Amino acid sequence: MDDDGPQRSKQYLTTILDHAEMLIENIRKEALKMAEDLENVYSSVEDVRNSELLDHLSDVDKEDINQFANRIIDRCETVNINVLTTRSESQQNCLEEINTMIDRIVNTLREDPDNAKAMCQSYIASCSPLENELGCKVFETAVLGCTLDDQKRIIKRLQGLLDYIMGSKDK
Repeated sequence: MDDDGPQRSKQYLTTILDHAEMLIENIRKEALKMAEDLENVYSSVEDVRNSELLDHLSDVDKEDINQFANRIIDRCETVNINVLTTRSESQQNCLEEINTMIDRIVNTLREDPDNAKAMCQSYIASCSPLENELGCKVFETAVLGCTLDDQKRIIKRLQGLLDYIMGSKDK
């Protein structure tokens, strides 16, 4: 009787599962990239809708651009990309705390854009490995309690928010 049979069987099955795990990770990465691309399309269309270049167009041309933008948004809404991130209760609580803190920036933006910018920069600094930047320790602790996927999204979200704040201050 071959004593290596069970070991070879286990190794074979483990190899199949390793391959399946690599495939699903690649699928997740591609889906996240596609979701980011979709967000970029939404942002581009919103940039067009808010462009000062529209001021130079006739009402008819503005309407044409608006209808074109609406068609693109309608097409975007036919795409649903959903990649779930598994979180512990603690990670979920940290993410909710982060979302509340970022919502505070958005709410502050209406009343005090300079303070909103400072808060956003402080939160970004909290995510930075550079020790000489002053960040918000509460935010840093909450970010560190989130999943790695969430941490990446938080940084992108903050950077996008800061870009928006900087862009709106230039107008």
